[in-house]
Amino acid sequence: MQIEMICVCAVDGKLTPLRFRMENEEHCLQTVAITQVLLSKPIQYAGIDAIQYLCKAAWDGKEHVFELRYTLKSHRWSIFRVVY
Repeated sequence: MQIEMICVCAVDGKLTPLRFRMENEEHCLQTVAITQVLLSKPIQYAGIDAIQYLCKAAWDGKEHVFELRYTLKSHRWSIFRVVY
């Protein structure tokens, strides 16, 4: 699922996600604040270079761990999967 992201870009080019917006089941935009970035690493899947982020955030009254991916060529953010 593609998302709208607000992130910080450091002087060295490193991206740190802060919060994102996604569309929920009722087709309303929901803003989710990221509380902690657990892991950040470059990956390649299906020949596409990306950066994988494992993050914690609270929404719907629960804390979730999920995997975000930033695709370098297209400059797009997406939620790849919700771990729990």
